[in-house]
Amino acid sequence: MPVGVRAMTALLIDLDGRADTTNLGDLAVQAVRQAPRDDLAALAELAEVTGWILFEEERQAEAHAHNLLALHLSRQSNFHDVEILTLLNSTFQRTRVNKLREALALAARGVERTTSTKVRAMFALREARVYSRMGLERAALGALDRARDVLEDDPRAPHWAWWIDQAELDGHRAAVLANLGRLEEAALAFPPDDGLRFREVLRAMRFRTLRALGEWHGPEPVFASPRARQAATGIPGVRYTREEASTA
Repeated sequence: MPVGVRAMTALLIDLDGRADTTNLGDLAVQAVRQAPRDDLAALAELAEVTGWILFEEERQAEAHAHNLLALHLSRQSNFHDVEILTLLNSTFQRTRVNKLREALALAARGVERTTSTKVRAMFALREARVYSRMGLERAALGALDRARDVLEDDPRAPHWAWWIDQAELDGHRAAVLANLGRLEEAALAFPPDDGLRFREVLRAMRFRTLRALGEWHGPEPVFASPRARQAATGIPGVRYTREEASTA
């Protein structure tokens, strides 16, 4: 085991990026429980990473709890970058469990808390996903339009924003179109498979969209992460009414 909270966080990030890693959540949860409380900023970062790992493993209640911990600690320690990243993650996590209005409120809070145009655009992508789940096409497409700045150079962007690129933007657009039931457009919008682990969910969504259209040919792919496996078995184009979203 590495020595120090930040070293443990770095190890978890490294393991999370490996294609053969499974069941990392238990190690991450144990690390948070055993970490000393003398460096709140380091602990906030560890809690944020743990929350994301648990989200990927479909351990949603635990992911939410660790996101709340990361938000609390990041505010106590004035670790602004981790606070904003956790708000971004929390928006996705609350969307995953159909807390759609809560997800929109978190996204709005994130936009208020950052001066980075890139990060604001990243929150707009999250909003687009939420609106598409609610079946609000105009709002979803409007949020996608607001996300166009996500690829622009931004000196105020935090270091963790490195992963947002054209493929990620295309993947979000495709996911939005699929959620809205525009499957033919979605199938064309998904980016080519680049083999990156963190885009496995996009590959799963592309598979389920093509399968729904009757255009998947060949054996069914195998996905490593629980979230990707869940995405592969979902039904694209499922819509949520405003009433369902407000009570989910």
